[in-house]
Amino acid sequence: MQIDPAMPAVALTGDGLERLRLAGPLTAVTAPELRARIRQAVAAGRTRLMIDLQAVTVLDASGIAALLEARRVLEAQPSGTLVLCANPVVCRALKDTGTITAFALSAGPGM
Repeated sequence: MQIDPAMPAVALTGDGLERLRLAGPLTAVTAPELRARIRQAVAAGRTRLMIDLQAVTVLDASGIAALLEARRVLEAQPSGTLVLCANPVVCRALKDTGTITAFALSAGPGM
C-alpha cells in the first residue's frame, strides 16, 4: 500500500472529511501501515476521515480487518466518521465477505 504521490497523504474534502488516498494492495503485508496511519490521525485529532481506495488493486481479509478496525477506532471518537471511496475490486471484496454494510460508502465509480 502506498500513499498516492499525486496527492498529499491527507487532504480536506469538500464535505469536511480528511481524505487519505491509498494505492496498491491492501493485504496482510500492508494493513499494519493503514492501522498506524489511523492511530496517527486520531492522535492528531483527525477523526473525520475518508479513505480513498480507488487505486487499491487487491483487498484481502487482513485489509478488510484493518478497515473494520479503522471504523471502530474512528467511530469511538467524538464525532468520529469513516467513509470509504471504493473501486469495483474493493466493493467486490466487501460484498463477498458480507462486510460492505459495515461501511459508509461514498458514491463514485464502481459503486
